[in-house]
Amino acid sequence: MIASGNVPSSSLELHNNLHNNIAYHFISQLQNFIAEMGCVESKLVATIKYRRVEKDLDKKVAEALKERTKSKKKTFRSVNSITMGLPRFKEGLRNIRDVFDQYGNVSGHEDSNGTIDNEELRNCLNKLQVQMSEEEIDNIHRYCDIDNRKGIQFPEFVVFLCLMYLLFGSDVTYRVSEFESARLNYVFDELIDAFLFFDKDGNGKMKRKDVTQRMNEATHQERTPSHITSQLFKEMDLNRNGHVNLKEFLLSIIRWAGVETDDDEARNETSP
Repeated sequence: MIASGNVPSSSLELHNNLHNNIAYHFISQLQNFIAEMGCVESKLVATIKYRRVEKDLDKKVAEALKERTKSKKKTFRSVNSITMGLPRFKEGLRNIRDVFDQYGNVSGHEDSNGTIDNEELRNCLNKLQVQMSEEEIDNIHRYCDIDNRKGIQFPEFVVFLCLMYLLFGSDVTYRVSEFESARLNYVFDELIDAFLFFDKDGNGKMKRKDVTQRMNEATHQERTPSHITSQLFKEMDLNRNGHVNLKEFLLSIIRWAGVETDDDEARNETSP
């Protein structure tokens, strides 16, 4: 018989082990939860910071566009004139491929992936003599890395150069290529003016109603069906926020002009 109030040592050890295991498991789960919450908080802070950076850059681009409308006559007066300009855009933008290959991870490099990373963008900006802080370079790199692949691909590089041209002037294109600068200026001017043709409010934000109105301004022709204008706007509104900024418009024009598609086919034909 065991005296009342006494517990066998083996039972006591079992109880203590069970208690310790439960405590250890609880603390471990709590630590994991805190770590996960820290990651969530870190990602949330990064997202908020990026949205603020993107908003600030959108504002700078909008201000530059507004100044441009004050000093420059309109290039385009109809959607058809923009459509007819696509071959010119295509030919002009092809000249940027060689510049992109100078800075990107081109074939022949061990790390070849056809993109421009942060360090390569710094080298590019140094050549263009664009003065930016480390933080500003990080911001413009992320702003132009539209598909978030942590590297700027050729279409995004075109967007980057066009934005640099808009914000810092024609000296940028001269340093890109002394011999091609006039042609690049002409192409970038037309691309920017094409955006301004649709941006009726001049605030750097193209709206669906702007596209619809511009598509139907030629009164002697039949009205463009609403589903076509809606689809056109949807293709341009990459982040689905209800308006299209300049970088989204430029990417869409590049895609419609078929610049990247032709370059891909040419590289595939020459590759072993």
